[in-house]
Amino acid sequence: MADKKLDSSKDIHRGELMLFIGEDPVAFGSSAGLDISTEELDISNKMMGNWSGSLAGKMSFTISSESLLTRKEGALSFDTLLAKQIAGDPLDFFFGSAKASDQDNFGGTFEKDDKQVNYTGKVIITSLSIKSDNGQIVSVSASFKGVGALTPIEPVAA
Repeated sequence: MADKKLDSSKDIHRGELMLFIGEDPVAFGSSAGLDISTEELDISNKMMGNWSGSLAGKMSFTISSESLLTRKEGALSFDTLLAKQIAGDPLDFFFGSAKASDQDNFGGTFEKDDKQVNYTGKVIITSLSIKSDNGQIVSVSASFKGVGALTPIEPVAA
């Protein structure tokens, strides 16, 4: 078996991952994060001496998003997210690579890239904030809590 050499210019993934709620990306996103946690079940007992023991328990995930405020019609930004938070319904999400179908210097139209590994499931919005500093661009922060399982999706072959 031949040695497989890594090429960091090709093998390292740049920060292109985006968060979609339903079919729409969070508008003018500046960062997106996915955190997965596993509860620790303590199984320490007298038979283990001075060592503690654990088993994996329930898993959960959260998503965070930072973006710039826009009031562009059809854009998924603060006002749309607030309406969805007030409604309280679980939302479908996609976290992964996106491809530009129409791009300009200030944004464009993006769609999910199913030719890359991505993650999907349902979330509820647990926190939403808007911040305006003197002379700066208005920013939006959103936090989401997973409802049920996180599903990793393998790429679709071309």
